[in-house]
Amino acid sequence: MKKIFLMVAVMIAAVSASFAQDFTFGARIGMNVANIGGDGDKLEPKIGLKAGVVGCFPLVDNVYLEVGAFYAPKGAKNSESNTIMGVKVNQDYTVKLNYIEIPICGVYKYEISSNFAVRGHFGPYFGVGLFGNEKLEINGSTKNSEAGLAGYKLKAFSSKSDECNYKRFDVGLNVGAGIEFSACYLGVQYGAGLSNFNSKNNKDYKMHNNVFSVDFGFNF
Repeated sequence: MKKIFLMVAVMIAAVSASFAQDFTFGARIGMNVANIGGDGDKLEPKIGLKAGVVGCFPLVDNVYLEVGAFYAPKGAKNSESNTIMGVKVNQDYTVKLNYIEIPICGVYKYEISSNFAVRGHFGPYFGVGLFGNEKLEINGSTKNSEAGLAGYKLKAFSSKSDECNYKRFDVGLNVGAGIEFSACYLGVQYGAGLSNFNSKNNKDYKMHNNVFSVDFGFNF
């Protein structure tokens, strides 16, 4: 993961040499509110911390191209409590998916003053799954078995037949808006996953990532 961030940072630095006067380099940190859409039951959102870097360089007046690299946690969760065959059963289901994500966005900026601007952006993202898991806890443990239900914990992106076999590659569209005040940035974004990341063995049961995020950062 460090090598990928370093490579993207070097690429952004190389681009900055060509657009030294107008190019901006930024660091971002934020909160992902992620969920999984598709054919399954409705799940609850899962919150995670995202972080990354962006490079933004001009195309024409007020229009820019922004490329970034982010650590992006995604997934979903669900909790249920039932009494089955006279036994109280608490079920906690969690999907944790961790990606390196490369967003490529067109940005429109409108400068209200010399140090304040509003902006909107739109474009695709490309993600690579690093690690993660799918977990079901029965009464607080993946090893418990109650009333015919058994807990488990499976690796998300493993190719082994007894694991989840989720596809590593994720593609989607981002749309967002924000403000820039001097060197500070504050924005919101929604990312809609377009690819079905479920296993090829279960391709008819579609799963895709949906993420709302809030980002804060600095431009240099």
